[in-house]
Amino acid sequence: MKGILKTTVWLCFAAAVAYAGYSWYTYSGLYRLIAEWQIETFGSFSIKLTLLGMLLELIVPVAVVGRLLGGPNLMNKPDGLAQAQASPGLTALLGLLLLVASAAAGWFGYQKSQETIAYESIDLAAGQLPSTQHVVLTGIARTEYLMQYETKSSGSSTTHTYFPLTSSSWRRGEPFVYFLKTNATAYMPEGGGPMFAFSRTTPPFKMTTQKALLVRNGLPGPVGEAYRKNNIAMSDSPIVLDVSPDADYATYIIAIACALGGFFTLFASAMKAVRRRRALAT
Repeated sequence: MKGILKTTVWLCFAAAVAYAGYSWYTYSGLYRLIAEWQIETFGSFSIKLTLLGMLLELIVPVAVVGRLLGGPNLMNKPDGLAQAQASPGLTALLGLLLLVASAAAGWFGYQKSQETIAYESIDLAAGQLPSTQHVVLTGIARTEYLMQYETKSSGSSTTHTYFPLTSSSWRRGEPFVYFLKTNATAYMPEGGGPMFAFSRTTPPFKMTTQKALLVRNGLPGPVGEAYRKNNIAMSDSPIVLDVSPDADYATYIIAIACALGGFFTLFASAMKAVRRRRALAT
């Protein structure tokens, strides 16, 4: 009976973690409720606190009910994990796997960084559509539909600004397809001319973006939800123009994380092996 209860508790624990990841990725369910409560109450939300609150809401009830029914204590390490940590060989193998993953991701990122990226000039007013992911896009900025949200991390806050870009023939009620993601507060035409503030009170104006990466379905959950709440039509797959310089390579940060994880795991396995030899010698 205890074996069945133990298995059930750990399955519930795994399901809670999986649901937390899905809820965060899709901006739905419990993650969305906690995030929107923070936005309505404080005007911003913390990704870390939202994830922590969601995990506590999901895991604590499972842990409490499991202990009351005589199941395992989730605060203790499972037997398999304890055995893995006690084995320098298994720890070293994990470190090597992390280093291999780091090398593969790093090599792929390096190859990508050496490629010459050709940016396609697209004019939405002329009815042109992009054929690549890298564009310099010209369109009408609809800043009256501007949406912002703020995130807080490590004591600092960041404001994320999004607004649609359309063709000159766009009419109210038609779905938006392209959205510009920017941290700037105004647009200054390269050839000179008046400056346009990124504000909802600014009338529509023609602008040409910087070099941008097109990210399909890249509209964050809070922004997409704000458009839906205001009955603003969007395409089924909204496309975000990311003009940040590292947009193409930000995903390869995982290589650094894997490298650090592999290094420290190998170091830990070496220390355990040394301690074991010393214990056997005595």
